[in-house]
Amino acid sequence: MKPLIVLITDWTYKEGAIMSTKGVMKTIDPTLDITDGTHEIPQYDIWSASYRLHQSMRFWPKGTVFITVVDPGVGTARRGVAALTKDGYVVITPDNGTLTHIAQDQGIAEIRQLHPHLRLPSTTGTSIFHGRDIFGYVGAKFASGQLTFQQLGESFDPKDITLLPSLTYGINDEMIFGHLEIDDPNFGNVWSNIPIQLIYDAGFSLTDDIYVTIRHNDEVVFQQSLPFRSSFGSVPIGKPVAYVNELMVLAFAVCQGSFAQIYQIRYGSHWKVEIRR
Repeated sequence: MKPLIVLITDWTYKEGAIMSTKGVMKTIDPTLDITDGTHEIPQYDIWSASYRLHQSMRFWPKGTVFITVVDPGVGTARRGVAALTKDGYVVITPDNGTLTHIAQDQGIAEIRQLHPHLRLPSTTGTSIFHGRDIFGYVGAKFASGQLTFQQLGESFDPKDITLLPSLTYGINDEMIFGHLEIDDPNFGNVWSNIPIQLIYDAGFSLTDDIYVTIRHNDEVVFQQSLPFRSSFGSVPIGKPVAYVNELMVLAFAVCQGSFAQIYQIRYGSHWKVEIRR
């Protein structure tokens, strides 16, 4: 069986980028099974691309090919790569930090820098759409069986890929600390990077209240006691809650409201969270 292909980009559906990329891929092999993972990554947000890849990859069949293109450096010296994860997935992407989360969590078994001659031949005069001309093209050639993984390029040490700064978490005295790592943009929930097992190991249960402090650049922007529960509906409509999200990390929501909007909370390395009794 040919591997499935999943596309992850920041292109949106407003113009022809997705259509033309799929056209190239289907021209190479009309039988390819191509799924739109998401094309709504925020513009140029490599961190979000890395997270969404990590968020969804484990739920796809082993061998699935992920073509992940959030590429503000398109046409520059940044590398195009193909990565084979230790658990058997393939990612074709710019080497600009997109592989950060899977390198840290799943691990990369092998990585290759794409050969420069591997691109849609009719587009050699343009350097602004590598998603279509290189990554989509190479992904289709590989998934169709026309190229092996080894034929995609020269291998190099996975330790040499570009990584974004990692976010830390842990326990310090009576405090659990971490970062706000991503949001759920449609509902305004905010997810931390604190594994829920760390919360349980510290003695908390889903009937407790926890004291939450959120800082942005060391300035306190949120500080109050929240019920720690299994779901949003455990509190009245309009009330905030700390809960266990689908990736088993601590997250924050407002029942049928937006935690991010109401409290003006975002995510990233400048957003820190602390949990106390």
